[in-house]
Amino acid sequence: IKAVPGGVKNVAQAFRWDDEDNNKEWWIPQGLTGSADATAEGTVGGRKLLLVSWYHDEEKDPNNTVTKGVRVSVVDIDDPAKPRYRHILLVEPIDGDPIDFKPIPVHAGGLTWFGDYLYVVDTGKGFRVFDLRALMRVETALESVGFDPATQKYYAGLYKFVLPQVGSYKHDSTCKPLFSSVALDRGSDPPTLVSSEYCSATACGGPLQGRIFRWPLDPDSGRLAAATVWPLAAHYMAQTQVQGGLVHAEDVYLSSSAPGGGGGALYVLPGGGASKTATWVDAPEDLLRDGGRLWSLSEGTGARVVFAVDLAKLPG
Repeated sequence: IKAVPGGVKNVAQAFRWDDEDNNKEWWIPQGLTGSADATAEGTVGGRKLLLVSWYHDEEKDPNNTVTKGVRVSVVDIDDPAKPRYRHILLVEPIDGDPIDFKPIPVHAGGLTWFGDYLYVVDTGKGFRVFDLRALMRVETALESVGFDPATQKYYAGLYKFVLPQVGSYKHDSTCKPLFSSVALDRGSDPPTLVSSEYCSATACGGPLQGRIFRWPLDPDSGRLAAATVWPLAAHYMAQTQVQGGLVHAEDVYLSSSAPGGGGGALYVLPGGGASKTATWVDAPEDLLRDGGRLWSLSEGTGARVVFAVDLAKLPG
């Protein structure tokens, strides 16, 4: 597609989901990452990929029979004219005989792929970590999640693949940081994780209280730099309803869903300086930097797009 809801300018690439995913109210897209985060070359297996997280809103699902939690769409964009995708379900292992797994009912407002690991935000807690080498195929005959004693098989709510959680990082701070979104800064050496907080008139104690944090990574292992880490930096963003925060070296990009009702804005802070505003997609979410492009997505039912703009043409 070429037209992005909200009148976004300088669109370099874009696609919409198929009709079922575009219109389904109970699966809502949120986070965004891709091969541009995963490797310095920007490809995995020689292909360009995007990963998008969706959370399951059970209250909106008219035929809901089982909690499904979070799914991730793996999108092959190597051919920009013919994007292809498949959903996988995120699950948390349960110790036992046999070993089982359960869905992960979090908002999944952001995710970052770094090396072999996928980091997914858990809003009030921190990061859940998944190992992409552990992707498993399951059966699809039953709409259940986990091991079924009757059939002696594993299921994932009709999805064919599951990605199990292998660990987590939880904050232990009186500052009570929120993990609303996460991005990767490959402009720092070594690369760092950047998490940001969604704040509004009814969250965080005030609409302008949202902070952005930088977390150290170990490039060799793909994990955080130690079992216990402190932010390398923290700043107030001075913007409300930030859905995605991204830093590249000293440049800062913030996507905001303010004002209410779907309209969005992109705030660009070159060198961390004065903010400049770009027209952005309606109901925007997370951000991803891919070389000279900035990717984002929208969550609005019936108007869900994933798109990239040329960074050189943004304000600033």
